Amino acid sequence: MFGLDDHLPPRLTKTALYRVVGLGLRCYVAAVVVVGCYSLLWTLEVAGVVPDAWLSVIWIAIAVMGCLFLVLLVPLFYVSRSTR
Repeated sequence: MFGLDDHLPPRLTKTALYRVVGLGLRCYVAAVVVVGCYSLLWTLEVAGVVPDAWLSVIWIAIAVMGCLFLVLLVPLFYVSRSTR
């Protein structure tokens, strides 16, 4: 594995490294999709294609989804860290 075996702790396996890389790639793809959606929405806003009332609803919906995600994320985080 390109000489990394000598520098990594013995507990860290190739499978764990593959999972970390896979998680990183999923995060990257999700970020690209989110940025692409925001860019498309911004372009449509600048072009005047989407009416102002719809834009307000869309931005409020995005903010609400973000808040709901955070509200659900906190209990899930603490449940995942519990020893039971």
